[in-house]
Amino acid sequence: MTYTKARFRLSVADIAAQPGGIDALVQRIVELRSRGMDFAAKAIEAEMAELDVTPRG
Repeated sequence: MTYTKARFRLSVADIAAQPGGIDALVQRIVELRSRGMDFAAKAIEAEMAELDVTPRG
């Protein structure tokens, strides 16, 4: 018997809408940059800017 893992993607909007979601996105950006994945961090930042979602603080 073969089991397949369900695959789905959460959008930046989906994550930002959750309690603590904006902080989670900011943390993910920090993690990506620390691993040298600036392109991915910039993509998240760009989508956050399009949604007019900014870190609180």
